[in-house]
Amino acid sequence: MRHNTPRLAWVILLISFSICLLLVLSAPLAARWYVAHSAVDEPALLRVTTGTMLLLTPGSGDPRAVVDSREVDPGTLIQSDQSSQGSLSFTLTGVDTGPEVAAVQIYPTARLELARNTRPRFGVSADPRRIAITVRNGRVRINTAEVTPTDLQFTVLTPQAQIELGPGSFAVQVDDDRTQVVSRYGQATVESEGATVVITEGAGTTVATGSAPLQPALTADNLMVNGDFEQPLGPPEWLVTRYPEDDPNGGQAEIVAEGGRNVVRFSRINQPPTHTEVGITQVLGRSVLDYEMVNLLLDVKLHWQSLPGAGEQSSEFPLMFRLDYEDVYGNHQFWTHGFYYREPPAQWVVTGGEKIPQDTWFPFESGNLAERLQLQGLPPPAKLNYLKIYASGHNYDSMVAEVRIVAR
Repeated sequence: MRHNTPRLAWVILLISFSICLLLVLSAPLAARWYVAHSAVDEPALLRVTTGTMLLLTPGSGDPRAVVDSREVDPGTLIQSDQSSQGSLSFTLTGVDTGPEVAAVQIYPTARLELARNTRPRFGVSADPRRIAITVRNGRVRINTAEVTPTDLQFTVLTPQAQIELGPGSFAVQVDDDRTQVVSRYGQATVESEGATVVITEGAGTTVATGSAPLQPALTADNLMVNGDFEQPLGPPEWLVTRYPEDDPNGGQAEIVAEGGRNVVRFSRINQPPTHTEVGITQVLGRSVLDYEMVNLLLDVKLHWQSLPGAGEQSSEFPLMFRLDYEDVYGNHQFWTHGFYYREPPAQWVVTGGEKIPQDTWFPFESGNLAERLQLQGLPPPAKLNYLKIYASGHNYDSMVAEVRIVAR
């Protein structure tokens, strides 16, 4: 035992030195990893545009009804009924700060879960912003922005597929036995059963339960040109019009960036209370007789309007559209539809429009145009002449985005 004492001392010394060296080296490495990869959970903001939605938060037994807006934490289940719609928005640095990097439009009878919403804890991190939702049933539309200097990783999980979204706009429909994914614009990667397909603008794919994704295919014809406003306003696609034409204080129509996409803003602010109009018009000249369904889609956002309702004569909406067409008998027809958020006085009856929430993107879809026009007492279209989108009234600030006429 006496002869082994020096050796034991050396062993203890070497072990102690190794532990000390390990601590000296690992502490900076661990701190560096923490700074580079640590993430914090963020809530998203749910805005209910129509009806009532239900929220089931982790650990709670009963769902909570929401009719306005509410912060939503990861793990929360969101459910809309047959008459409710809303949006789930994500900003760069939190619910109330920073630009919007993604938004999920929630349609009626949808069930989805906010699975993940994290951002890097420290600004020096090169990790992406990570968002994941699980769509269990129903339809959603997702807009994703291009985030710099890092990136946005947006994942959609469904019972049939995993979908990775790049910057763009995408529709996801989940039924009992299949998932459909369509790209309005942008690229998405769809994976299932070990197979992967990539879809791009105007294309889509379907994933059945237990099957690989189908090869991408064009889903429909879009009769609009530059409806995403990636090109400047002006002929031949969009003609800007104003009334009165010679009014130096008339309204303005301009392309601006909003939530990672280009939109058209109509504005007339702090000007005399006189009637004005400013709009954009696209000449279509397209026959629709060979299509089974024609659907007009656009996104609307109302920031401000000076006149309540749609004015005294229900003709001054802060944003409205006019679709001019020829019916199957060769007669000239037109259909108008407006949007407002300020409640009018009792004596001002609003016709030909609908009330929507202020400062919230509202997705409008006509549905089957022939059926929609029939409900308005109008004959079905044979040829679409032009579409005009405009703001009307005294003072206003409104926006429109992703204008499409989808024909199948």
